[in-house]
Amino acid sequence: MCISNLYKRRELVKILSTEQIYITMSAPVFPSRTWSDYKQFKNGFLPGKPTFKEDHYPSLKGKVVLITGGNSGVGYETVKSLAGSTKAKIYIFSRNEKKTLAAIRQIRQEVAQEYNVTNPDINFIRMDLSDLDTIKPAVDQFLSQEARLDIIIHNAGVMKRPIGPKTRQGYELQLGTNVVGPHLLQRLLDPILIDTSKMNHPGESRIVWISSTAHHFAPLGGVHWDDINFDHTKIGKLYNVMGYGQSKACNIMQARTWSRKHSAGSQIICSSVCPGFLNTQLARNSSCIERAIFSVILHPRRLGAYTVLYAAFSPEVEDGSFSVSFGVPSQPRKDLTQDDACDKLWDFLTKATDPYM
Repeated sequence: MCISNLYKRRELVKILSTEQIYITMSAPVFPSRTWSDYKQFKNGFLPGKPTFKEDHYPSLKGKVVLITGGNSGVGYETVKSLAGSTKAKIYIFSRNEKKTLAAIRQIRQEVAQEYNVTNPDINFIRMDLSDLDTIKPAVDQFLSQEARLDIIIHNAGVMKRPIGPKTRQGYELQLGTNVVGPHLLQRLLDPILIDTSKMNHPGESRIVWISSTAHHFAPLGGVHWDDINFDHTKIGKLYNVMGYGQSKACNIMQARTWSRKHSAGSQIICSSVCPGFLNTQLARNSSCIERAIFSVILHPRRLGAYTVLYAAFSPEVEDGSFSVSFGVPSQPRKDLTQDDACDKLWDFLTKATDPYM
């Protein structure tokens, strides 16, 4: 057999093998939309004005707030609002030291101009959610500096289209960065958060997970368990947001499950939010045409901070709840609220993060 024919034969076997994988994998199933789902999309494009704003925030004197990815987008605006209108000690966990320190300097300047507050207490600890090996050292550094933690805001995330890149541990980038990494971070911070909650009034200690209305693009049950990394699932243009939707569905499920798994944290409110349809750097991987459209139909990122801090402070927020822009109670997709689906995800994430505890 000549070399060219041998090469062609090997390529054919390779193609047939790949096709066989696609055939044996079941395609993702999507639930039908409900009126409540469409109403949530409408709220994203046409939200009301925020009503729970800085004049409603507690002083947070002596309190510690931790936010991931507070150096850009909604996280930046959340840190700025916290720094300007509360006396909290703020920690930003993020991967880029140079960018974060520059953001902190800029926040201090803007807070001095807008809030007349000088030198707010903002601190940085390096951590990369896409690399699980970096998370425990970051938590250890935090614990060496602090004896309490009152509020955790899981804000950092990525939206990558098309699906493909992986984290250092081999997870699809959005799943690893938006779900697996935050799960490990939360596990490592649970002891100090729970201990602090015992010194606070019920509901003062909180966990906020930044999700998205994009959770509606997740497969039925939230996770495509047959191919969780989408390695062998053919995804057309219509569903190229599926990986991001899956990760945001998981955030909702994490928020709904945390309290069931932590009876010792009964005084802690854990909830998720869609901060709004916002013009942030999450859309940087979109096409030029998409970004041009987004600039017209999306809302300023500053408004998203009001959704996040509504979840962090408002007495209206209940444990396991879901809020949308800009501080409005809502409901996630019903299949994401089922205990068996949430427990399956929780068990998967616990097993995935056990080696890094």
